[in-house]
Amino acid sequence: MMFKFVVRKLRWLARIPVLPQLFDAGLMVVTMLFDRPRLRAMEMFENAIGRKYTIQRRPHRFGGVGFFIGTTEIGHLHGNGLLDLFVGKSFRAEEVRRGRALPHHVFPDSGWISFWLKSPADLAQALELFEIASMYRTTGQLISRAH
Repeated sequence: MMFKFVVRKLRWLARIPVLPQLFDAGLMVVTMLFDRPRLRAMEMFENAIGRKYTIQRRPHRFGGVGFFIGTTEIGHLHGNGLLDLFVGKSFRAEEVRRGRALPHHVFPDSGWISFWLKSPADLAQALELFEIASMYRTTGQLISRAH
């Protein structure tokens, strides 16, 4: 997959101004042309969080759209449906162990997780993870919940 190659082998390109946004725009074009279910899931996700939260959408420094509450980034969505969320290290470890999320695609040992939005069937899980990230980023803690 081109995304994985670029992120892992050409990471230094992210330091070139505007290049991450252009690369992500290319990912979005490919998604629009060849993966309509993924595009629909991405649209549904953005609409759902926009209805539930007072979210500011801004271009993300590494491409895609960032979701912010005030100045705090909750996460960001890349043009290929990869959702990155900050949930803290302990929750990340638990969710990765349970198979509900992946380690972040660039910083696997950080408090970030990655989740692929592939179709509308993934929406409920993405929204649950966003809720947890939002709670963590706005209160600084997570309340342990039984799943």
